[in-house]
Amino acid sequence: MEFRFNMHPLFRSRIVRINNSLLPTGFTAQSRRVALDATAQISEIINTIGSMSAQAQGLSVPVTTAQKLRNSDHHIYLMFESNDKHGLVVGILKVGRKSLYVFDPAGETVNVTAPCVLDFYVHESRQRGGLGRELFEHMLREENIQPDELAIDRPSEKLLGFLQKHYGLSKKIPQMNNFVVYEGFFASKSHNSSDIDGRRMHITASPNTNLFGPTFTTTEERRRSTSQTRTNVAPMPIIAQPPVGRYAAKRPTCSMAQVNEWLSRVRSKSRL
Repeated sequence: MEFRFNMHPLFRSRIVRINNSLLPTGFTAQSRRVALDATAQISEIINTIGSMSAQAQGLSVPVTTAQKLRNSDHHIYLMFESNDKHGLVVGILKVGRKSLYVFDPAGETVNVTAPCVLDFYVHESRQRGGLGRELFEHMLREENIQPDELAIDRPSEKLLGFLQKHYGLSKKIPQMNNFVVYEGFFASKSHNSSDIDGRRMHITASPNTNLFGPTFTTTEERRRSTSQTRTNVAPMPIIAQPPVGRYAAKRPTCSMAQVNEWLSRVRSKSRL
């Protein structure tokens, strides 16, 4: 993908990492004006390739924009191809850590903070040439993670095939959200207690679930609630009927059924 400006000064290496400063890591500017120009150019690159990625995935709204990156702690890897003109940007990979509720292999819901693949795209003219794997491998080295430690946000069929072909990832753990996690995801989390809060979460269904989403309760909260329900249920109090009726009038000694029977007898006699 070519742009109207020279990109060689921005890309000192084939793959650059960009954070919310919207400047490549290690980039140095001689003046404030140069830094502002570089930020504007990187923003244009991100917005353009983010739109192309969304179009390729059939999304109506781009997942990756310069504004979204500026307002987050995520980061982007851009792949550059040098030539005798302005150069070409041929790929993008967006990653970041997110707090997720995911099902573990036992089917219980767990809150984890996991590294996620949020966007991945290689230009159509450069696909099936090994560039996607080169970009992905670079990200794994920089982030110091393994492929099965990643949660993948709304992966396309191409990305699922890519992960199976190059990393043998095929056994997915079914989830209730748009993320895909593979077997081995929780094995890696068990070694890092900061990534998982250790609480098993249960979904509570209610009439409001369709409106406001499911409610999560921990195992301890669920046990405590069940225990209280069993031990604190008191019998319904028996309320004695007061000896007087409305306005303190004395209650009749007969019932309404007896009164109706007496009236029926009176009417029968009157007909005779």
